[in-house]
Formats: sequence, structure tokens, C-alpha cells
Amino acid sequence: MSNPFVYGAGLAGLLAGHMLRSLNPKIVESQDSLPNNHGALLRFRTDKVARACATPFKKVKVQKAIKYDGKLTTTPNLFLSNLYSQKVTGSVLNRSINNLDPVERYIAPWDLISQMAEPLNIGYSFELDSDKIHSHVINNTPIISTIPMPALMHIVDWQDRPEFPSQQIWTRTGRIQSPECDIYQTIYYPDPLVPFYRISIVGDIVISEYIKEPDGSIGPHLMEVLMDDFGIKPYSIVDMKQSSQKYGKIQPINEDLRKQFIYEMTTKYNIYSVGRFATWRQLLMDDVVDDIQHVERFIRSKSDYGRMMHSQKGENT
Repeated sequence: MSNPFVYGAGLAGLLAGHMLRSLNPKIVESQDSLPNNHGALLRFRTDKVARACATPFKKVKVQKAIKYDGKLTTTPNLFLSNLYSQKVTGSVLNRSINNLDPVERYIAPWDLISQMAEPLNIGYSFELDSDKIHSHVINNTPIISTIPMPALMHIVDWQDRPEFPSQQIWTRTGRIQSPECDIYQTIYYPDPLVPFYRISIVGDIVISEYIKEPDGSIGPHLMEVLMDDFGIKPYSIVDMKQSSQKYGKIQPINEDLRKQFIYEMTTKYNIYSVGRFATWRQLLMDDVVDDIQHVERFIRSKSDYGRMMHSQKGENT
């Protein structure tokens, strides 16, 4: 068995690189640099990722609230939940806004991506196509794919391609210039007329999330939000950065078809799908740790089986 290839150098791909390091994987990324997609406040519920990467995370207590019709509330209700779901997905689905209890979370360092990437073997501007899949199959090379399921279906020319309902999102982050700002809070905004759907504060970093690309006036508006909704009077917000994610909010597809595709990719092409977009389901990075552990067991058992059959063949000849 050849050393595995990990396609995608986002969080899921880098995590796979760390957890499968005994297999000496090669991580490849289609972009020409690291896709820094880390930043969500509520992404880590345990320290599983921290332990897998030997990187210290900060354990914090996160407080949550809803702002609607000029009022803050910490009590969810069906009206606000359904309004929020339609705002962020276009459908009425169960969302995290339904639970506003304070929760414990683990906050990763802001340079987590670069820390995770540093010891790994990463190649850039490297896209998966049908020829590469064929080559990997011939060489018996396991593929760990974090490629979104719609893209992988296109590459392998999957005939039964469904619609993949999703919503692109935009994120702006900035550092709050205010003395002694070290809090962990998030506010949901269900009102469809409000441009952002959630604003979070992680230490002294403010994160605003949008369904539509924000315009240039967001900075001053965030200053008002910090004062009116969070009660923080910042001197200014600096180091403003903007990013977007094509599949920011995903909706379920047919479960039988989803599982069938993942199964066939593994049995036919030796492709193991890892991560939220590759498996097209809602999950946290903590869940990805468990998935990668399963993938490693599958790869090793398949390799052991192959060596056993080769050995038996040699004994019979």
C-alpha cells in the first residue's frame, strides 16, 4: 500500500494529516496557499482536536442571546427559531439558536491553521481529477478526501447527482480596541432586515457573519452593535478581515444516497470522505476526530489483509 494522499488543507485535512502521521500522508491543496477557514466560536466542544494536534486550547464558558425587535433575550422560542432558520438556510430546520444555555467550549489559537500545517508535508495548486484517481487506484493509494461531495460527484461523473441546498456565508473579523476585553459571547439576529445573522466576541476578537456579502459600511455599524447589544464601548475595531465560505450553511440530502455515495467511493476508488462538506452532514470538528480514527482502522485493516493475501499467494506458489 502506498502512503495516503489527503486532499484539502483546511481544518479537516490538516487534522487528518496529524492523526495519520504514522502513515506518512501527503497533504495536497487545490489553492496556492493555506485556506484559513478557522474562526468559529462554538466549533470545539471538547479538547479532542487539541489533543490530536498537541496544541493547547483555552477552555471557556460561552454565553448566548438573541436580539430581535430591539430587545435581548436568553429564552428561545419557536417564532425566533424558525425565523432564524429561514434567514440562514431558506428552510425551517433545527438550529443552534434553540439552545441558549451557557456552554463550555474550547477556543483554539488564532494561528491554529499555520501551527497545524508547519510539521506537515503539503503540496499546493494540486487538484484531484479522474486521471489522478485512476493512478491512485493502480498504485493502491488510499485517498482521504475533504473535497465537498458535489465536487467529488462531478469528478467521478456520478450519475444520480442531487441538488445540494446550501448558502454561501461571509465573515468579518476585527480586534476590539478596548481595555481588558476578554469575553466569550454570541448574539443571534433572526430579523431578515438585519444584515448579519450572528455576532460573536472571542476574547478581544469580534466576528460578524452574513448571508449576503457585506458592504464597506459594516465597520462603523459594528461599533454601534458592540455598544448597543454587548454594552462594550470600543475605541475602534482594527485588523478587519473578510472571508467567505461557499458551503457555509448546508441542508440535508437523501440519507440513503449520501451513504451509498460514500460507500461506493471507498469500495471502488479507495476514497475515504472526511469532514462536514465531504460527508455532507452537520458535524463539529470533534466528530471529525472520531471519523479519522475509523478511517485509519479501515486503511490499516485493508493493508493488513492485502499483505496477508500476498503472503499466502507466495506460500502457494
